[in-house]
Amino acid sequence: MNVLIIDANPNKKSLTTAIATRLYDKYQREHQCRLIHLSDLDFDLSFQGYSDKKELGPDLVKAQLAIKEADHLIFATPIWWSSIPALFKGFLDRCLTPHFAFSYKENSPFQNKLLKNKTADLYLLSDAPAWYRKFILGDPAAKMLKRDTLEFCGIKVKKVKRIGNVRNLNREQAQRILESL
Repeated sequence: MNVLIIDANPNKKSLTTAIATRLYDKYQREHQCRLIHLSDLDFDLSFQGYSDKKELGPDLVKAQLAIKEADHLIFATPIWWSSIPALFKGFLDRCLTPHFAFSYKENSPFQNKLLKNKTADLYLLSDAPAWYRKFILGDPAAKMLKRDTLEFCGIKVKKVKRIGNVRNLNREQAQRILESL
């Protein structure tokens, strides 16, 4: 299996990055595995819609190739303001483009899902308790990523792991989270 792990936290000293790195260490023992830190990529976040003809640039072309080659994707991201960081949103906007991730059907409200036969796991970290984010707020970031983005392109989300109270975790609690992966 070919696994692609995407660390969507701009801060490489974050628990999100530690989780992505731990998962990489785990998966690379048995699978072909690649880890992409979005903070290492050089791309323009500015996006003017799908009529935008701006070149992707080398880092996004490589990321698209890694996505195309992957059987399973793992996204590790913080949740800020009930959504994902601008860096991650910009990456999705610029990378999951028409004719790569999906194509519109003529005279139809539906799309062709061009990334079928791929699965994904989501690791969502927030300062709010996970139960509060899921049951009180309705899990907006998870829904956006799972249903409105990945499944729109054909990627089936298998697992959503929510990690809450991140700002209140001490070193031992964070270590237990990493060891549980």
